[in-house]
Amino acid sequence: MSTKKEYLDLIKEVQKHNDLYYQRAEPEITDYEYDLLVKKVEKIEKAHPDWVEVDTPTQKIEEKPTKGFTQASHLVPMLSLSNTYSTEEIEDFVKRTEKLLERQNVEYFVELKIDGVAIALTYEKGKLIRAVTRGNGKTGDDITQNIRTIKAIPQKLSGADLPPLLEVRGEVFIHRKDFIKMNAEREEEGLAVWANPRNAAAGSLKLLDPKEVSKRNLDILCYQLVAKHSPFKSQSAVHIFLKNSQFPVGNASHVGVCKSADEILAYAKRIESLRRELSFEIDGIVIKVNALRDQDNMGATGKSPRWAVAYKFAPEQAESVIEEITVQVGRTGVLTPVAELKPTPLAGSTISRATLHNEEEVIRKDIRIGDHVIIEKGGDVIPKVASVVRGKRPKKSAAWHMPDHCPVCGSKVERKAGEVAVRCPNRTSCAGQTLRRITFFASKRAMDIENLGPEIVKRLSEYGLLGRLSDLYRLSAEELSQLEGFQEKSIANLLGSIEKSKHIPLSRFIYAIGIPLVGEGIAELLAYHAKSLKALKEMTLEQLREIEGIGDKVAESIVEFFEDPNHIKELDELAALGVSPSYTSNQVEGHSFFGKTFVLTGGLENYTRTEAANLIKERGGKVSSSVSKKTDFVIAGEDPGSKYEKAKSLGVEILDEEEFSKSL
Repeated sequence: MSTKKEYLDLIKEVQKHNDLYYQRAEPEITDYEYDLLVKKVEKIEKAHPDWVEVDTPTQKIEEKPTKGFTQASHLVPMLSLSNTYSTEEIEDFVKRTEKLLERQNVEYFVELKIDGVAIALTYEKGKLIRAVTRGNGKTGDDITQNIRTIKAIPQKLSGADLPPLLEVRGEVFIHRKDFIKMNAEREEEGLAVWANPRNAAAGSLKLLDPKEVSKRNLDILCYQLVAKHSPFKSQSAVHIFLKNSQFPVGNASHVGVCKSADEILAYAKRIESLRRELSFEIDGIVIKVNALRDQDNMGATGKSPRWAVAYKFAPEQAESVIEEITVQVGRTGVLTPVAELKPTPLAGSTISRATLHNEEEVIRKDIRIGDHVIIEKGGDVIPKVASVVRGKRPKKSAAWHMPDHCPVCGSKVERKAGEVAVRCPNRTSCAGQTLRRITFFASKRAMDIENLGPEIVKRLSEYGLLGRLSDLYRLSAEELSQLEGFQEKSIANLLGSIEKSKHIPLSRFIYAIGIPLVGEGIAELLAYHAKSLKALKEMTLEQLREIEGIGDKVAESIVEFFEDPNHIKELDELAALGVSPSYTSNQVEGHSFFGKTFVLTGGLENYTRTEAANLIKERGGKVSSSVSKKTDFVIAGEDPGSKYEKAKSLGVEILDEEEFSKSL
């Protein structure tokens, strides 16, 4: 029996987790644990209807507006599905449906439940005019420019049965391989990692710069159509229309029509067995009454449709024991704690290690050596410690703390205000950093030195041939021929790749040298503005801050890097050995855009925001995110918003898309 105070405290706890999940994309508990809390609230409210609060999470969608985005309305409310976890709950859903429709011969359309971010795409006369997040169900964030970066979304529709105004709903997500790559980069740069692909997708859609969004490789699967005068009679017909209209709808074998609870459960079992084979994360299946007329008749509660439900798979977890916590040293000196686990079978593999990400994460979860822990695969891919089994904690256990000295070279570690990362400052002679730095420098997205993977780098380091980046360009056929496993052909291939890497675009070289906090996007910006490595070395803090897209922390990191005499010496040695990165401009000489500042606003029909910005830059222009007296032109597309109004008030010349195209 719960008291009203316990009920109110429970609501506060759910609201706290709503904020962490929807607004910050930093959940502290799993979806399963969250659903259990909500179900507990539902149970109390059923027993005490007079207690029900106005803002109860059982009747309200908690996603709030995001700062920096305007709000837009949905054609009809975009509700949230009720979740089920058991055979009995699916059977109950079927019984309720049959009771409401007063018949038993009901068809159900079944499909994957993508663990992503729900969005709605509005098309008017076949043209994409708007993309909006779920928000509170009635209005959401207008993220049209970010959505236009997803190439799979059609910009125009055609067809005889096309409603004049329609809304296509789908789920935006990140593929597992891209999620792993993104988190690896964030961890190396000392940034907080995403808890799972869903949060990475949500965080990406909240970015205010579409150019940055385009680098996240977002994807989408579409599943629903809303229109005032829909020509379709069933959910399966909608699916066929979406597919024929070139919307991404996934594999045909992943959807179906069922006629009973048994058939639904058989489908769920089949999909769960295929779960690990998918390139993206799912957390269950969605069951919808197939006939659209039946959906209308069944209606909805304040939060969820009565005609659909989600059946969620329980997360695959296992209990293990932390035998030790070791510390890895990354290429930028970031120290990462790793749980060394008692080997434990989980989701088709044996897990013996799990990253703990950073010291702050270990302290928050109070993870200790000797603890029994629940492990799971984050995004079904990366092993992580989900929670500690406190009841099994050894009596003499002690809280774990990051060591004060680097475990590889012994240098005293550094902690910077505002950063979760703990770093080893010894960039020149820490063997742990050197190994990771050379491996990263040679990687495909950096210098792209083929035939030089991590194992080869490790072996050459152990032989004493690699101690710094410049040593790569000192390797000789004579030295390599004396080493076990290096044959004439493999030596020639390796040295050929190293020679080829000497002549590389400036942006790739800037990325490869491993300036802390400088990823590929920032490296491109620096190359574009500096045009040469010499000029970049000489840029002041003020000059760097003036570059749109570079914040104070990044600017300070760049200046610190080039103030270090060891870094300058290494760069000079690379230059002496023939490494000569260059900036190649595709700018159109003498163009009318040269030296002019542009602002882009609204949706363009023939260009993404990034494509339009690149065309301007290639012609010598600059692109800014805000309108001011210094703005020369504003390019206005559909629904231009406040920037358009400000441009008019300041007398800034406004070009529509046709005028922009003619000016190129």
